[in-house]
Amino acid sequence: MSAPAPPIRVLVADDDATLREIARAMLRDAGFAVQAVASGDAAVAACALRLPDIALLDVEMPDGNGYQACTNIRSLPGGADLPIVMVTGRDDTASIDQAYEAGATDFVVKPINWPLLVHRIRYVLRGARTIVDLRFSEQKNAALLRAIPDGIFLVNGRGVIAHCFSPVAGLVDPPESGFDSMRFLDLIPASAHARAIDCLEAGLRGEAAAFEFSLDGESRSHRHFECRYLPNSSGQVLAIVRDVTAREVAQARIHRLAYFDALTDLPNREWIHDYLAQSLKEARQLNRPLALLYVDLDQFKRINDTLGHETGDALLRQVAERLRAGLNLDADGDEPAVPLKLGAPGSGAPERVRGQLARVGGDEFIVVLTGRADVVQAQEAAQRILSILAAPFQQESYELVVTPSIGIAMYPEHGSDAQSLLKNADGAMYEAKASGRNQLRVYDSSMNVRALKRLSLEMELRRAVENSSLEVYYQPKYRTSDLKMLGGEALLRWFHPERGQIPTADFIAVAEETGLIGDIGRWALRRVCRDLCQWRSEGLQLPRIAVNVSGRDFMYPEALLRLGDTVTQAQLSPSLFELELTEGVLMRDAEAGRRSLLALKEFGFTLAIDDFGTGYCSLNYLKRFPLDTLKIDRSFVADINDDPDDASIVRAIIALGHSLDLKIVAEGVTTEAQLKFLQAESCDAIQGFLMSPAVPASAFRDLLQRPGASIDAGELESRRLAIFKR
Repeated sequence: MSAPAPPIRVLVADDDATLREIARAMLRDAGFAVQAVASGDAAVAACALRLPDIALLDVEMPDGNGYQACTNIRSLPGGADLPIVMVTGRDDTASIDQAYEAGATDFVVKPINWPLLVHRIRYVLRGARTIVDLRFSEQKNAALLRAIPDGIFLVNGRGVIAHCFSPVAGLVDPPESGFDSMRFLDLIPASAHARAIDCLEAGLRGEAAAFEFSLDGESRSHRHFECRYLPNSSGQVLAIVRDVTAREVAQARIHRLAYFDALTDLPNREWIHDYLAQSLKEARQLNRPLALLYVDLDQFKRINDTLGHETGDALLRQVAERLRAGLNLDADGDEPAVPLKLGAPGSGAPERVRGQLARVGGDEFIVVLTGRADVVQAQEAAQRILSILAAPFQQESYELVVTPSIGIAMYPEHGSDAQSLLKNADGAMYEAKASGRNQLRVYDSSMNVRALKRLSLEMELRRAVENSSLEVYYQPKYRTSDLKMLGGEALLRWFHPERGQIPTADFIAVAEETGLIGDIGRWALRRVCRDLCQWRSEGLQLPRIAVNVSGRDFMYPEALLRLGDTVTQAQLSPSLFELELTEGVLMRDAEAGRRSLLALKEFGFTLAIDDFGTGYCSLNYLKRFPLDTLKIDRSFVADINDDPDDASIVRAIIALGHSLDLKIVAEGVTTEAQLKFLQAESCDAIQGFLMSPAVPASAFRDLLQRPGASIDAGELESRRLAIFKR
């Protein structure tokens, strides 16, 4: 239960002792606590000790009349809010005015009506409490307004500030006389005046309105503000000014994240698509051409795979900066001119071609040329890019060469919309890659036909892999000295139900580009294991089979582990398998390649370099690699009887291999003259059409059923024809 409220304390000051006693008795009966004094000075002293809840001061008193006492009480701490009632025997206007001027809250006239006085006291106290509450509310509201960062102004119909509830930081410094009577337009820049006046008129009509403006002066940082006009029933408007600089900065950052590449700070795919669409619209309106250059860095994935993505990212930043600087293109996409001297001789000043550069993929860039960019100027720009990227890039201790393949598509010849131009420029870029890389190609309609054919081949190859429609053929391998069969090489064949046999080089290239090569390689190894297990169950002596390993699998340890697991699950000895890799695969990262070879060797596989002589394997690494076999590429064998240089190369490879205790296998032997040359040079083994083409597993099994058999040179031709007929 809460304690009862203390009684209201009333101070009575009157020099009439009788009146003091009557007041004390009447007020106590009404529930008040009464303190009575006989003079004005005594009343001031009593208030100085402890302020009452209300004071009744007689006007006429010795030692300080009521007026003086009222004035002095008001100067005491807390005295300004004390309700003071003046008791006077006069009711003239002058006396009443004097009472209020002295600071009185109210007055009563003698003779006093005591029952009415009680109610008068309660009324005055209620009014005083209301004033206190109102003052507290005003203070609280003022504190809240000060805490609000917005500027709040009351603006009249003439645009003059009637009152400033709170200023706003960063707008203007408050004048010494305050904002009142100042024009609101003086707070904002002239560029926003028209909009501010329109919004003010809307607010005066009773409609909420808003506008934005910016301040950017030498003495202050750039700030952005939003002003909202809210209607007021008094014929004025409330202007709320908010600093939205942080919002604008955040929106700018979001826009940059959405439309600019975080790695290179170039515009990204979304930005360039919007820009291309707008540029095409202008080109149609002005009947002008437009060029789109699609730039792709050649074999960039090799750098990521061998040196890591951190090095690759740093290299991309260097490429972007070199392109931006070389083409004089701004990073923020402000459409500066490409600095090309374009135009026919004697035609006066060349037409300026303007361009935009963007990064649209991992190693892909787009340049859009506008103005009067015809195909010749587009080719000049592409040549400039080839020249810009020709010099090596320095990355830590590496000197890296990055070449581009560039496809060009023109509006309107090669497409009237952004999607068509992008597709056709991309197709032209792939033509440049297929033609040897580091060059440009302008789109023509025949590219679409080839691209569709290639896409169709890719989709059909995927189905062939899923349906196990590929076949493994085996090309026998023979000892050169006596033509005894030593083993074979597993080769993939694809017999399409409609197209017939698809050249192996064609579908392997597609498999490499699409990533299918890993699945195909694992499928081929499982099929070889299945054939070997079948031949073992038939009691045949198992040969050593050479199997090609893709560069994709060789670069990843987990892929190499899968090779070993496949052989182990088939319960076959790894020594039955000779894994073949090309020089290019090994030298992508020679040290990592050496570690992978050691792991395969430890597992028990025999290792060979395929197509030796066509790559760039250094002798230093050749002697460090744990190899067993070198296979001489067929391009050297083809002309060994007619080209002295090829003959010398083959002799050198055989001598080099033997000095390193490696076996030498010659590929592509098709004539007896080639055979005799290789026999004379002590080549260890041969394979080729002279002995046998690649044959199905059933035909190869027939050869295995003649263990130890060799081929007489006189029988070679008839043997070859017989195998072809199968």
